[in-house]
Amino acid sequence: MPEGETAWGNPEVTASLLQTVKAAGFGLVRIPVTWSLALGPGPDYSIDPERLARVSEVVGYARDAGLVVIINLHHDGADAYEGVEWLTLNDAAGNVSDANNSAVREQFERVWTQIANYFADRDHGLLFESMNEIHDGYDAPEPVYYDIINDLNQAFVDVVRASGGNNPTRHLVVPGYNTNIDYTVEGWEPPSDPTSDHLILSVHYYDPWDFAGGATTNTWGASSPGSDSWGQEDHVVGQLDRLKSSYVDQGIPVIIGEYGAVQQDGFDDYRRYYMEYVTKAARDRGILPVYWDNGGKESGEDAFGLFDRTSGQVLHPDVLSAMQRAATENYTLDQVALPAP
Repeated sequence: MPEGETAWGNPEVTASLLQTVKAAGFGLVRIPVTWSLALGPGPDYSIDPERLARVSEVVGYARDAGLVVIINLHHDGADAYEGVEWLTLNDAAGNVSDANNSAVREQFERVWTQIANYFADRDHGLLFESMNEIHDGYDAPEPVYYDIINDLNQAFVDVVRASGGNNPTRHLVVPGYNTNIDYTVEGWEPPSDPTSDHLILSVHYYDPWDFAGGATTNTWGASSPGSDSWGQEDHVVGQLDRLKSSYVDQGIPVIIGEYGAVQQDGFDDYRRYYMEYVTKAARDRGILPVYWDNGGKESGEDAFGLFDRTSGQVLHPDVLSAMQRAATENYTLDQVALPAP
């Protein structure tokens, strides 16, 4: 969250929590970082040393646990947080303008220059991700928005590669517009990179949101009563097949940088089924899915938590076991057990 890591009611991240995550079978952790409220004024936009130090500390916890780590610019581009968003597609009047594009790019480059320099000597188990879900609404974007995202991704690659330490050969993660699969296929262009084979495309997957995140639909699966009219098994396969043919088969690695389904008490096995199916479909296509755990421990909207961040307890062992099975065992999608009626 923009205000800090405890803003959603979570405790501060500890080394033991990340050791628990590793022991549960995960190999990578994505640490969303919002820098906005830790930035000084322009033109330098100096990052508060305490924010850099804390991010570095948590990165160290994760690397010591044997986890690969991704850090990014997160809510800096979040349109729901007044006074936080500066990574914008439009100016204050809601229009695309050269002046706004130039100002955003200048701040973007200055922020990433500081991050890249600070973490330059970290090993290659640390990855940088340029931005999060940058968008203007959820409808099909104006074509110019594709150009802006592509330009920022190129600026990100240029800044990191021009810095020192291990950054010229660090793996870098770049998303398409709003990390949406359809809009990525439509308008994403891979940045030019002097270091070959070190770029990774990121998308997100929460389809259908009413089930996966909003909890207004309780069931999932084409044969399940009351499920959404779209976003079922055929949609999973179709979307991930598009990623495979468009990118994986062309030598561009893909991660699903966020995916998940919320806890809905009384409908637990539908969550298990969704998580096993999507995880298996992704891994079968050479795509790495990264679970979004926001620490939410209740039932309902945004309750994505798998781990109790205070006790380290696994909150939903059946869901975790299903994800582990999907990622490690050899079986087919039609063998994923349907949810219990």
